[in-house]
This record gives sequence, C-alpha cells and structure tokens, in this order.
Amino acid sequence: MSKPQYFSHTCPHCRAETNAAEVAATLQDEILFAEAARRNGRRQTPHAGPGRPTIVRCPGCDGEMSSTELREHRVDCVCRRLKELFQLNMNIRLQPKDPDPYPNFRLEKISENEIELHKLSSGQRLTVETKKVAAITVSLAEKVAYVRLLGRVSWDSGIRRWRFTAPLIGRPSLARELAR
Repeated sequence: MSKPQYFSHTCPHCRAETNAAEVAATLQDEILFAEAARRNGRRQTPHAGPGRPTIVRCPGCDGEMSSTELREHRVDCVCRRLKELFQLNMNIRLQPKDPDPYPNFRLEKISENEIELHKLSSGQRLTVETKKVAAITVSLAEKVAYVRLLGRVSWDSGIRRWRFTAPLIGRPSLARELAR
C-alpha cells in the first residue's frame, strides 16, 4: 500500500505546522474549483479575445462600417485622403515614433501598396505599407497631419537611418508575401 504524501504547511497566524492535504480537505468544493480554474488559466497561452468589433472606423474618411465593408473600402479611401494632404502640402508626423527634435515628413509617392515619405530634416526616404495606416488626424492650425501606424518608426543607430517596423502580430507584410 502506498504511503500518503505529506506537504508541509505552516499556518501564517499561529505558526503551527500541518499537512497541506488535510487543510485542503477541510475547504469547500467551490474554493477548490475556483483555485483549480485560476491555475489552469495561468497555464494556458494567451489568445485573442472575442474578435474584432462589429463596427469599425475607416482611417481615411472616419466613416463607420463593418469589417467586411472596410476591407474593400479602406485602401482606396486612405490613398485618397493622403493625396488630399499631398495637395495641401501638409507636414506629416508619424506615430508611434522615437523622439526627434525635427519630426516632420512630407509625402512623396502614394500608391495602393505603399506610401513614400521624405524626412524634412535629413532628406531620407521612408516607405510604409498603405495598409499599415491606422488613423489620420489633421490639425489645420499647425498645418500638420498626424498619421498613426500599425507598427513603429525608430532610429537605427547602426545604419543611421529611420526605419519602419511592422508588428509581428497580424497579417504578414507585403514584402514577406512577395518573397514566397
């Protein structure tokens, strides 16, 4: 016959040492089930929530529509909005971006697949996929358009250039799709 296991437990109040299995046996079933569920949840890998919201906002026109409608509408609308900003000769500030004393860019080329920006302080060109534009907010008083991206613009000190890095979560980048 197997010998029962002994798990030492010291009471935090009276400092008495007992078998933890005996303490657990005295607890109500609801408490044990709740603790088991909490521990099982901690062992699971994190996963996405209930899904995308049913109504989403287009970054180009701020119109609300379903995600299915947005999929067809988005790229053309964002291109049209960026071309309007190009015509108005607006400065562009990308977000999120590493801090920079001279944050302004200008639009150079706008296509269905990508936009090319010109950094005003250094003359460097930066390319971003059109589908990575998450929001466009215009400040007419400052004559600046704030473009929020799905990804990050960061300074690479090794090559002394600004780089756009798309997030690893979500759809693969166009460059990776074309490389296949």
